[in-house]
Amino acid sequence: MAGAEGSGAGASTASYGRAVEYRERLPRRWTVITVTVLAAWVAYQGSVLLPEDSTVWFVMLGFSAFLALVFNAVPISKRVYHRIRLEDGQLRVGRETIAVDSLAADSLREARDQPTDAEFVASLASRSPEELAELRRTSGATPSPRLMGGGWSVPMGMDQIVVETVRGEALQIATHDRPALLDALTRARHI
Repeated sequence: MAGAEGSGAGASTASYGRAVEYRERLPRRWTVITVTVLAAWVAYQGSVLLPEDSTVWFVMLGFSAFLALVFNAVPISKRVYHRIRLEDGQLRVGRETIAVDSLAADSLREARDQPTDAEFVASLASRSPEELAELRRTSGATPSPRLMGGGWSVPMGMDQIVVETVRGEALQIATHDRPALLDALTRARHI
């Protein structure tokens, strides 16, 4: 029990970064609402159609399951590809894991100063057409960062941060709570 208080043998050898834990909770409101509405619809149809028209009810059940999948494709995608966990000095985004020590400390500092998506869109709206053409030209010359965890792009409703590894690879991380993730990463990286 002494290790639980921080005075055991493992406490002195464990690095501070391994003690930082962070789990990003994904919103579930949309999923709960859609599944509840579709379940109520299936129950209502069951009360009307069963037992005489059981074939029609099974078709409605299958169609409702298909609709539940369609309506919840984005939340399912977020859960598979963009769930963020930080434990034992490892950053896990979806199915991809990297060591926090492999992230460049300077890029974590710079990520705090990156504009949010809303701020970036507002800054683009205030620019002239010539400035936008120049931005388009220069952005085409630089490679876009790899989206960590997989997927095609940052899902709707999520913000993003761009960090670099010590090897110079740019990584884009989709997040719901940008300040909390950056705080956890900087504490784990000892910045």
